[in-house]
Amino acid sequence: MPRRNLQRLQRLLVMLCLFAGDAARAEPLGDPRPPEELGSASRILLLRQQLADQLHASAFRKLRVGVSIINTQDGSALYSQNADASFNPASNAKILTTGAALATLGSDFRYRTVLLAAKPVGASVAPDGVLRGDVFLQGSGDPTLRPEGLIELVRQLRNAGVERIEGQVRLDSQMRDMGALTTEARPASHGLGALLLNRDRITVHVSPTSVGQRASAWVQPRSPYFVVQSLAKTVKGKRSRLSIDVAKRDGQFVVTLRGRIGSRSGTAKVRRRLGGSTGWAEVTLAQALADFGITVTGGVHVGEPPAGPLAIVAEHQSEPLSKICHTVNKDSDNYIADIVFKTLGAARFGLPGTLEKGARAVSEWVAEQGLSPERVHLINGSGLTHSNRLRPGDLGLLLNRLYHQMDVGPEFLQSLAVGGIDGTIHHRFHGSSVGQVRAKTGTLFGVSVLSGYVGDRPGVLVFCIFVQGFRGRRLESIRHAQARIVETLLRYVRDGRSGDVPARPTLPLIEPEKQTPERVPIEPSPVEGEDDEA
Repeated sequence: MPRRNLQRLQRLLVMLCLFAGDAARAEPLGDPRPPEELGSASRILLLRQQLADQLHASAFRKLRVGVSIINTQDGSALYSQNADASFNPASNAKILTTGAALATLGSDFRYRTVLLAAKPVGASVAPDGVLRGDVFLQGSGDPTLRPEGLIELVRQLRNAGVERIEGQVRLDSQMRDMGALTTEARPASHGLGALLLNRDRITVHVSPTSVGQRASAWVQPRSPYFVVQSLAKTVKGKRSRLSIDVAKRDGQFVVTLRGRIGSRSGTAKVRRRLGGSTGWAEVTLAQALADFGITVTGGVHVGEPPAGPLAIVAEHQSEPLSKICHTVNKDSDNYIADIVFKTLGAARFGLPGTLEKGARAVSEWVAEQGLSPERVHLINGSGLTHSNRLRPGDLGLLLNRLYHQMDVGPEFLQSLAVGGIDGTIHHRFHGSSVGQVRAKTGTLFGVSVLSGYVGDRPGVLVFCIFVQGFRGRRLESIRHAQARIVETLLRYVRDGRSGDVPARPTLPLIEPEKQTPERVPIEPSPVEGEDDEA
């Protein structure tokens, strides 16, 4: 008999003995435990054996693996392996970022971008529609602000009757306290970062033309601030290799495209950060004022606010924090996660918002949840680093606490990706598992993490599966193996509701990799600076 089959037979005999022992103790011979509790104990033993078998599978061979499984009904630990060991959480750091932000800032928190003037519009607009005095644009670091938000501000001015501004319109992207602007003559500034248009990023779309000719290229969002110079050539085939350089020249950003694009490759996209949106906001605001027919005698310039106190004359608000957290967790957006992290730090310890202050704020929140802050080490809110450290057991306890918190839990759970439906696990957990898994993924070089909730009421389980120390080519098999573990937990929950003791799985938990690998595509590996996944 093969050794593997012999081991399975031995395990089966052990389980049969356990079941027999439980059955004997269930006889009315003075044992006070109810039969349903004994059945639960048997099911837990079998679940633990199944999980142990899966964690000894080839996908996890010679790797560092940490697992924590918790029953939300009573907070009991159903299974753990290296749960108290320190791991790199990758993008699971976003769980702490969003949980702390929702608890501290509130789910209804909104970023504000405003236009201010010396007097309220109603008191300063003459019958001829003239606003006298300088106007200032102040942002709050809204990571979701787009050019349309600035256009909305100008529309509000026009709707208030303003046709002419006798003075300048200024902006400088410095962070300031909104309350101080409306009460103080010269409020303090706290560094750049107040205006972040389109996540401070542009996308260059590149299409092939005739072979040997320059490729066609354009920038999104479209703006007169960007001038595109295409030096990229169209070549035969499908292979492309493109790069862009951005340089500020004569009040514009010149985007130079280089490289090659295959004639049969289709349209390609190349993203690039600008490192500052002040000039972009300046041009956008000037264009919007002209489009709405508002004349500005002093023009639009980069500069400090006029002497205050000032009054808000137009205001744009972001979506509530609860919606922003959807983008952070479902899409694993690193850029927005770090901005929220800094915002949290500023709310607790004052401007300027920094990563250090964000880390302190998260430590405070972790302590409020009953965990030891010394066991959690975060230096950013996105997880895009190899320096963060977190224990699977601590994350499991935190997820269990969030599940039961009425003020934070519902919004937090809705921010997680839903298996088979959306976010970074839209391609996992198909068939009868669709909608039954809410989770946060995490991927860095040599790191794969999957944590969240499986099942529905009653019987939801918390799971945290940390894997570390592999080469990139093993990522796909590790993600499959993590999904198999979650599928096993889902069967455990479902069989518990039906009252049956689950049998060993006889069907594949997900489609076999060698048969249909396209059913479970792999997200691209994270690139430093990109908003994919950490």
